[in-house]
Amino acid sequence: MRAKRGQFIMGAISLLSNEFNGFGDDIIEELTYKQWFLLMMLSRMEETGSNINTIADFVGTTRQNIKKMLTPLEEKGFVSIVRSGADARSLSVELTKKSYDFFRENDGKIAMATEQLFAPLSEEEMDVLTSLLKKLMFCIEEYAEKHATEN
Repeated sequence: MRAKRGQFIMGAISLLSNEFNGFGDDIIEELTYKQWFLLMMLSRMEETGSNINTIADFVGTTRQNIKKMLTPLEEKGFVSIVRSGADARSLSVELTKKSYDFFRENDGKIAMATEQLFAPLSEEEMDVLTSLLKKLMFCIEEYAEKHATEN
């Protein structure tokens, strides 16, 4: 019975992920939801410095996926990708003025849409959901670490 509930949870999260992509695509012009999310994550990494490998680790995906996602962002002028001076193999990523302008111009609209989306949930439900999602993320990290050492 527990395995079936786990499978339901994984399926529901997968479906929700698709729904969030559609939600984001509807409110964000010029960028896809995934592109916006990557820019947002990059803005949170600024103090640690951002190369493609650290971004991939931070976001929880592969270097190849990050590079694939960054290329159109660079073409649109949202990021600058340059070879690192310290290591020619390393690519450094920086947000451009266009990214900061985009955040400034769209943060209010995104915040309002997010408020509307979660309006039916009480503060207590939001706290519980946040706590459970953090715990689920921890479980996934632990599972990955455990199985990485076995392989």
